[in-house]
Amino acid sequence: MKPRTRLMIAGAVAVLTVSAATVTLTQDRTVTTKRITDATADAPGLAWAAEASESGLEGATFADPRTGSEYSWGAGAIDVEDMFLTLAVVPDGDSPNSDAVMVGIEADTGDVKWTSPARDLASCADTPLDGQLVCHTPSYGEAPGLVTFDIETGESRHFDSAPGIFAATVANDRVYVAEGDLEGGEVQLHRGTLDDYDADWSVPLDVSAGWEDQYADRLTIGSELGHFDLGGSFTTFDAATGAPVWSSDVLGDCLIAEYRTSGDIAIGSTYDCDSRSSDVTGTIAFTRTGDPLATSSSATEHYLSIDEPTDSSIPFVLGDTAFDRVSGEQRWRSDRLVFDRPADEWNEARTLGTLQAVVGNVGLLRFDQSTTAIDLRSGRELWHSDRSWSVIARDGDTVLTSTGGILAAVDVRTGEELWSAEYDKMLPGSSSSMDTYVGGRDGRYVLQSSSTLAQLKPLP
Repeated sequence: MKPRTRLMIAGAVAVLTVSAATVTLTQDRTVTTKRITDATADAPGLAWAAEASESGLEGATFADPRTGSEYSWGAGAIDVEDMFLTLAVVPDGDSPNSDAVMVGIEADTGDVKWTSPARDLASCADTPLDGQLVCHTPSYGEAPGLVTFDIETGESRHFDSAPGIFAATVANDRVYVAEGDLEGGEVQLHRGTLDDYDADWSVPLDVSAGWEDQYADRLTIGSELGHFDLGGSFTTFDAATGAPVWSSDVLGDCLIAEYRTSGDIAIGSTYDCDSRSSDVTGTIAFTRTGDPLATSSSATEHYLSIDEPTDSSIPFVLGDTAFDRVSGEQRWRSDRLVFDRPADEWNEARTLGTLQAVVGNVGLLRFDQSTTAIDLRSGRELWHSDRSWSVIARDGDTVLTSTGGILAAVDVRTGEELWSAEYDKMLPGSSSSMDTYVGGRDGRYVLQSSSTLAQLKPLP
C-alpha cells in the first residue's frame, strides 16, 4: 500500500543507513502546520502525520509496546527523549502477529528515524534505562530474556535473564523481573541490572493467576512501593527490598481487586463467600499498607480516565459517597455519582458510576446524554452540559474529549468548549479515528490510530 503523502514541506535530502538489521532514515525537511478543514477557529492544526506503512511492513498496523508485539491489543506509543516509540505489527487473524518492528519517530517532525525487528515481545517498560527502551520476551519463546532498543539509533540487544520470565519493568534505575510458576503461585521477583537481573536481590512474591490473564504489563513500581495485581488479588511490596507489604486473596478474603487510585489507595469489590451468587455486595478502599480505609454498601464502581487530584485534600469516591483520602471519613454523598441505566434488548439493567475524570478539585460526571462537573471538596455542581463527553487527556484546566468522531477541548472550570475538529477532516481517507492519546502539553497533542501517529499544534 502506498503511504499517504506527508502533510509538510519536505526537503530533498534523504540518507538511508542499514546496520545490524536496524534501518535508520534521516530526512532534511521543514514542518508546516495545516489548518484542519471545518475545525473551529481556535482549533490546532495538523503538524505532521506518520503512517504504519512507513515501517516497511506490508499490511502493518500500529501497536502499543507496553502490551508487546505478539498480539494486537490496540494502538499506543511511548513518549521518551524527543522520540515516540511504537510498534508496527502485521496481524494474522487470531494467530500471533506474523511480523513486527519497533519504530522510532522524531517528536518535532514526525520523521521515521529508525525501525528495528521486534517480534515476540511480551511487553516494554514505560521508563527507559540508560538511553534504552527495555522489553522482554516470554519464557515460552525461543529466546526468553530482556531486549533493549537504543532510543537514538534503534540498535537492539538481547540479555539472558530468568528462564521463567513472564513480566519485567524498569524503575529507580533498576530492572525488575518476575519469573516462575504463575498458575501455581510459585513466583520470584528479582531486581538488578540488564547484565545481571538479580544483582540486588531475589525474593518470593505472593501472586498467582491463570496464564490466560493479562499479566506481562501489570508489574508497576514506584519510588517506594511496587504493585503486581493479578487474578483478582492485590499484591504490594517494598520497591527497595522486595519485602511484602500487604496482599489480598480473592477467595480467602471474599474480595475482588478492581483498581488503584491516586495515593496508592486500592479499591476492591466484596462478595458473599457463602452464596452461590457472584453478585457484588459492596466496595472497600485500602490504604497503601493494606489497612481498611472506607467501605460502601454500593456495588457501583468508578473507572477514571484521568485521576489527578490537586493533593490529598481531594476526596475519593466509592459508590455515591466521597471519602477523605487520608482519614477515610465520609465527606459528602450525591445521587449524581450513580446512574441507573434501564435494560434494553442487548443489556440488563445496571447501576453505573458516573465519575470519569478527576482534574484538580473538579470531578467530571458522564451520563448517557450529558456531562456534569462538580467540586469534589463539597459535591457542589459547577456546570452542566447537554453533551456527553468522553475524556481522553488533560492539559492544565483543559481536557481533550473524543465523542462521535469529534475531538474537542473543554474548560473543566466552566464547561466551555474551546475548540473542536472532526477526525475524518484531519486526515481525509483515514480508515480509523485518532482517538488514542499519546502525549502532549501547552496546546500540542500527539494522537494515534491503528494506521497513523499525528501531532496537532497551535496554528501560527
